[in-house]
Amino acid sequence: MGIIRKQALGNSIFSYLGVVLGYVNVILLFPAFFSSEQFGLIQLLVGVSVIYAYSGLIGLPNTVVRFFPFYKTEDKYHKGFLSYVLVIGLMGLILATLLYLLLRQPITNAYIENSALFVDYYYYLIPLSVFTLLFTVLEAIARALYRTVFSTFLKEVGLRMLTTLGIVFYIFKVLDFHTFVVYFILINVLNAILLLFQIIFSGDLKFNFGFKDFKFEKLKEFLTYGSFNLLSGTTMLIGQRVDVLMIGSMVGLSIVGAYSLYFYVASVIYVPMRAMSKISVSIIANSFKEGNLSHINDIYKRSSLIQLIFGCLIYIGVIINKHNLFYFIKKPEYIENFGIFYFVGLAILIDISVGLNSEIIVNSKWYKYDSFFNVILLLVSIAANYLLIPLFGGVGAAMAATISFFTFNFLKWIFISMKLKMQPLNYKQLIVILIAILSFIPGYYLPVIDNIYIDIIYRSTIVTVIYGLLIVIFKVSGDLNERVIVYKNLVFDKLKFPGK
Repeated sequence: MGIIRKQALGNSIFSYLGVVLGYVNVILLFPAFFSSEQFGLIQLLVGVSVIYAYSGLIGLPNTVVRFFPFYKTEDKYHKGFLSYVLVIGLMGLILATLLYLLLRQPITNAYIENSALFVDYYYYLIPLSVFTLLFTVLEAIARALYRTVFSTFLKEVGLRMLTTLGIVFYIFKVLDFHTFVVYFILINVLNAILLLFQIIFSGDLKFNFGFKDFKFEKLKEFLTYGSFNLLSGTTMLIGQRVDVLMIGSMVGLSIVGAYSLYFYVASVIYVPMRAMSKISVSIIANSFKEGNLSHINDIYKRSSLIQLIFGCLIYIGVIINKHNLFYFIKKPEYIENFGIFYFVGLAILIDISVGLNSEIIVNSKWYKYDSFFNVILLLVSIAANYLLIPLFGGVGAAMAATISFFTFNFLKWIFISMKLKMQPLNYKQLIVILIAILSFIPGYYLPVIDNIYIDIIYRSTIVTVIYGLLIVIFKVSGDLNERVIVYKNLVFDKLKFPGK
């Protein structure tokens, strides 16, 4: 766990800093200075661009991580590995762009009634998607090289800082809304270029686009694996984002804005998982190569528990502070839809509670089954959204997310248990949930202080202390208790307490 812990620490720092910046943008600035329709448009553009990009990736992110250990060489050319990445990336980009242009009419017809503003920006999605694709490929290469921190900085911090700057320009009328959208696309371009420079100057990979070592049979192997990951990754993304797409089509951009806001608030729960998975996936790939299943099982169990511990704390923290959240998001379309958070947050807790199940499946010999599970996610998500959005609007989409995430993760949990005899869940997860409930009760009934900032600090501190003490006292996680001892000893050493 040494490499994982070191990289995860850097990833966590930047991820949480990104959460703070995202909070400023999504909770404070966008609701205050943009209409809910404008914010909804930006979120819809991002959602569609990610699907567009991943459709063109032909499974490259997982393919890079899966195959790189077998191509890695001391000369840093890695047997022409980049040639395969280049060929597949260009093929996917061309195919995805052609498909996007051919489907223009049916896509615009679906949005013209409730989200006409989206239609006006249809072609702007092409450059946004192209550089989203490029960044995603480069991020996968960085993961394979065990250099994940800078890409996390760019994605979580850099992009959000530049977004904040753009919002400031918009507030002071340096940019109008149209030029803000153009600016938003350009900062995504910049992010991809900066990550490219980092990989070039890292010295771990020499950019040689010659095809001397290129073999078509190897390309076929890449494409076979990548095709299943294309199906897997694209269906999973659509399954996870179909809610935004269907809300935009069925009820309009304003509810897209409210749903996206609460989804962002809930996505803070994902931060520990994202920080850990960025580096864990490469370790898992190497462990499969070496046949070290016990190492994978250890990562599986520990990641599941750690993620649930932090996830539950964040979930109850948001709920006990919802009145403080309303202070910042004063628009009724946001306040009236807080129920979205309850269900979206629950869906994400379900997703993180089973640890790195997708990462394990896609790096195993049963990687093809991941596509099957993601197709189920997509089908369940579409059906649930189709039934629930007309009844409950954005809250219905959040309910659909809970249903689809539970189905998706339950099937993968059963599969890994049967095929690899690995089981991440035990009584400790139940203890975490009980501790979360016990910690939530006093936090919910604490008296409200008029000063919002003092109220947030005192309410959150009391709940965190109760939660943390119970987690340590009941020795729920050996990793966390070990960290507590290390930090306690550091404090005692600094203070030079005798007989510590």
